Amino acid sequence: MKKKSLLIPLMALMLQAGSQLQAQQLNPLGVCYVEVNNNNMLNAGSYTLQTSNKQLFDVAIIFAANINYDVSKSRAYISNNNNVTKVLNDVNTYVKPLQQKGIKVLLDLLGNHQGAGISNFPNREAAKDFALQVAHTVYTYGLDGVDLDDEWAGYGNNGTGQPNNSSFVMLLQELKAAMPDKLITFYYYGPATSRQSYNGDQAGNYINYSWNPYYGTYSAPNVPPLDKTKLSPAATWIQNTNPQSTPASVLSTLATNTKNDGYGVFMWYDLGTSDVANYLSTGSNILYNENTQLSGQLYPWAQGQACDPPLGLEVTNVTGATAKLNWTSNGSQTYNIDYKPASSTTWTNAATNYSGSNVVINNLNLNTDYDWRIQSNCSSTLTSTYLFAPRFNSGNGCVTPSGLVSGSYLGSTTQLSWNAGTVSSYTLQYKTTAATTWIEVPNITTNNYSLQNLTPNTNYVWKVQSVCNGGTASTYSGEGTFNSGLAPVTSPGPRSLSFNGSTNYLNAGQFNLSGNAVTFEGWVKVNSFKTSFPYISSVMGIEVGDSNSAMLRFGDGNLASNKLQFILSFGSSQVKLNTNATFNTNTWYHIAATYDGSAMKIYVNGTLDASVAATGNFTANGILYLGRNYDNSRTINGTLDEFRVWKKALTAQEIMDNKCNVAATSPGLEANWKMDEGSGTAALDSTPNTHFATLVSMSDTNWKTDVPCDPALSVKELESAKESGVYPNPVKKGNDIHFTINDRSGAEVLLYDATGKLSKKQMIDPNNNTMNTQDLISGTYIYKITSSNNKVLSSGKIIIK
Repeated sequence: MKKKSLLIPLMALMLQAGSQLQAQQLNPLGVCYVEVNNNNMLNAGSYTLQTSNKQLFDVAIIFAANINYDVSKSRAYISNNNNVTKVLNDVNTYVKPLQQKGIKVLLDLLGNHQGAGISNFPNREAAKDFALQVAHTVYTYGLDGVDLDDEWAGYGNNGTGQPNNSSFVMLLQELKAAMPDKLITFYYYGPATSRQSYNGDQAGNYINYSWNPYYGTYSAPNVPPLDKTKLSPAATWIQNTNPQSTPASVLSTLATNTKNDGYGVFMWYDLGTSDVANYLSTGSNILYNENTQLSGQLYPWAQGQACDPPLGLEVTNVTGATAKLNWTSNGSQTYNIDYKPASSTTWTNAATNYSGSNVVINNLNLNTDYDWRIQSNCSSTLTSTYLFAPRFNSGNGCVTPSGLVSGSYLGSTTQLSWNAGTVSSYTLQYKTTAATTWIEVPNITTNNYSLQNLTPNTNYVWKVQSVCNGGTASTYSGEGTFNSGLAPVTSPGPRSLSFNGSTNYLNAGQFNLSGNAVTFEGWVKVNSFKTSFPYISSVMGIEVGDSNSAMLRFGDGNLASNKLQFILSFGSSQVKLNTNATFNTNTWYHIAATYDGSAMKIYVNGTLDASVAATGNFTANGILYLGRNYDNSRTINGTLDEFRVWKKALTAQEIMDNKCNVAATSPGLEANWKMDEGSGTAALDSTPNTHFATLVSMSDTNWKTDVPCDPALSVKELESAKESGVYPNPVKKGNDIHFTINDRSGAEVLLYDATGKLSKKQMIDPNNNTMNTQDLISGTYIYKITSSNNKVLSSGKIIIK
């Protein structure tokens, strides 16, 4: 679809967008939201007025796409779940038939708990970037505009800023500049309602319509300079089985007041798949003096399949004529990549069904702005929607730095480096993610720099510019990100962290675990389980919604509060696996939950307890908490220790071998919180990935010396274990275990069960070297043989059948 000329005056285009609708609309305008997670958009075109045959709804809104946050690039982006993806990827089926009936189709955008929303863009550059994403989406999929909804943003999450006074108006200004012939509507809710003026300009200068968001009530939005003809004080949740729906008697009052007060918009929410013509007639008889009829068929809805585009979009190696387009790839997917000059409406294909994480585009024009986009091919028949990358300039030939790397995060200092080029110097800019002003460091003559005086445990962004001979400067590189980290803490010894079940938890920041393999594992001891609905004590995980979650918790609405539950999201629904075992209070347990692409499994103390078949990719992209999910009513009352996240499925043997310790550089280990700090504001991540878990409403008193593993059982000792000195192994319960010992002064055998608890100890010597197993339960044990001077002679595993 081609844009109209930007030379047409702005106000004329706004009038044109409005007049195109007014020429065919009802009075008042009928606006209808369709929840596409459950319902078919086409049903919005199935209701007409009985006499005039006009469509009841003038505007149909796809509810809803999300505003997500790419932490790696400090960037808000449009995220479409499986059902929105299905609608947009097949607009010929779900959108164009409505438009052919004269109905305008808009896409609703709302937050997703990730810290990004319409009210906290830190500067105009960020607002413009998001506005261009919206415009590209609207034009690419042939939509008629966008609906803005300031809900569920989770402002402040992922190090983002709180709402500010400039963001909303800046976004609207950039939206109207990017798509002047399209509609912009405002669901009157959230921080944006009180941030409608900036530098003498008003949000209402760019908004076509706005409506009350509180269903069953009558209250006109205040969006100056919009008058009554552009507002809906009525908000109607279409009658269905939901207890929040608007009764017919209330609908009658809302319609009567709208007509009597001369308002020009009437908003309906949540049109479903059942025939509601009689209910709709209650309103239409008052508003238009006509009954509503079901004049078309009602369409069922089948869930779409999940397929997400890649994140981490950036441009490097910009030379004036060439540029490298980069993204974070998933090895199981291929990609389609297009680009175009910003002034063009035609996209040029750079690659199709392409495997990799970058592609070079050539024959660019000097000093020209370019856009590019990418989509994933999840299968031969399933693609994601497009994700639109930040606009870039091809530059003047002075090569833009690339290969940005950060490291050595010590709280107040961080080391930065980038690929060296043939330049005279570099200019570095950096700031906190929430800041609006860059700090500049000029005249850097090497390709590395040590940043000083940073704020600990704070998210930063940075970028670098080359300065070539003659003073010509390149464009800035894509932005790198890092967390400044925390100064190393000298551990006082093994520790665990206790949680009070109400206000205590850890925020480990943003994780993207989506894929086909994961493991959660750690040690837990519960003081008390929940006694009120929904009986949930959260252990760890991500919970953004039913279509975006991966978590481990005790209890559920229909599950005993002392049973463990493992949850993953596949498509728009969750798969829940419950343990057969029940857990006791005041007892340490090692728990592990795995998914390997074919099954979800839960292990308790190293033994497989429950499993369920599951296939495909799950979705879990959001903030990971320990001791909490969803809200504080679901926090755990107990103690956690040695918790880990793996981007692979551990085997039963790996779980057994590494319950108490594991190398920080183990393949697939994404995070490991040993919880041994004993003081400070966070549990540090022992891996190089710096997933610091910030303590919330906790203090030094939350660190405890009560730990599940004997400190002496180190990885080194286990790795050096010699199984050949113990026989028989496995041993039948009740029989003797024989230990080989040459030290005539004797030694002590210590036997630990799977939780790390000392089960038995006994002195042995060459003449008395057996231990009976009658008083031991079946399972796997760790043994350690120590000499009289406490030297470890050997250690290993024993299985009692």
